Amino acid sequence: MKGVVYIMNTAVSGLIKIGKTGSQNYGERMRYLEGNGYHNVPGLKRFFAIELDDYDDDKESLLHEIFSKHQVDDSELFALDCELVKQLLLAFDGKVIYPKHIDKEREFDEVTQSRKQGALFSFYRKGLKNGDVITFAQDKAISATIVGEREVEYDGEIYKLSPLTRNIFQQKGKRNASGAYQGAAYWMFNGKKLKDLDDREVTR
Repeated sequence: MKGVVYIMNTAVSGLIKIGKTGSQNYGERMRYLEGNGYHNVPGLKRFFAIELDDYDDDKESLLHEIFSKHQVDDSELFALDCELVKQLLLAFDGKVIYPKHIDKEREFDEVTQSRKQGALFSFYRKGLKNGDVITFAQDKAISATIVGEREVEYDGEIYKLSPLTRNIFQQKGKRNASGAYQGAAYWMFNGKKLKDLDDREVTR
């Protein structure tokens, strides 16, 4: 039986929702959670979803068991890095349905390599917050809105900076041969490149 396991960010920094739903119900479930929140936590935004052919309660139970020390009460909320959970889900045999632009094997390799290097960029560590708008250094008309510790919303979809940067260069016909980009080097906030911001530099 096919079904979807998904990850959603919330308005609370570092708190995510891990859930499951039938393939036919996925869109409706996302719209409901994004509009109504979950367990008194608002601001849910879809981050990642994978459709599994052998969908059953065992897989969700396994995830909950693995991350049980980070679970909030008996809810589907977890104090976890969403990239870590995505890395685990990418190892499952299934089809990524959100975001639609992900190459499953390549994304797994990128997340794994970034985690090994400890090089995951964090908006929050720089003092930025959800709702802040960043601009593309090479085209100030292009902007994206921060919606998570490492995610932005652009053109109605959620991206990490590196894949978004790659997509923009590809759309402009200027993608480099490797297709690899350090996203923080191509985006700016208040006139300064993200990679040049010191930790907690942005104050309110």
